[in-house]
Amino acid sequence: MRVIALLSAVALSTGIAIAEETTQTAIEALTALNDRFNAAAAAHDADGLLDLYADDTLWIAQGTPVTQGLQGPRDLFEFVTSNQGEVTHTIDHLFVSEDAPLAVMIGSVDARIETAGLDATGTYLFVLEPTETGWEVVTDMWHQHDQN
Repeated sequence: MRVIALLSAVALSTGIAIAEETTQTAIEALTALNDRFNAAAAAHDADGLLDLYADDTLWIAQGTPVTQGLQGPRDLFEFVTSNQGEVTHTIDHLFVSEDAPLAVMIGSVDARIETAGLDATGTYLFVLEPTETGWEVVTDMWHQHDQN
């Protein structure tokens, strides 16, 4: 009986260590994804931004119906990049599910497009899934804060 209890304890602690390592690896990869988002935005690279998204992404933009696919993000990113907009995301909260099959990233966005007279802040929420080549955004919901 002691042997079974000992083996169970070892298996449990090994499983916890593997889960913690998986979570830490996911956090590092998700932070890198946010860095790639900011780098593509700074380079005015709409295609680089779109590469972070799944083909069937749910796009939830403030004041508009939910859409699925890349047209919503494409329209926004092409507008921002063609107008030399400055957009920066920060990560305020990052949640990775056990064994890392799903993650939620919530953060702040600062956007300035001088040619459009836009200087705004907002909040974004990404739902992300891992793929064979890395994580991708499967849901993007954002809200622009009121300018007072």
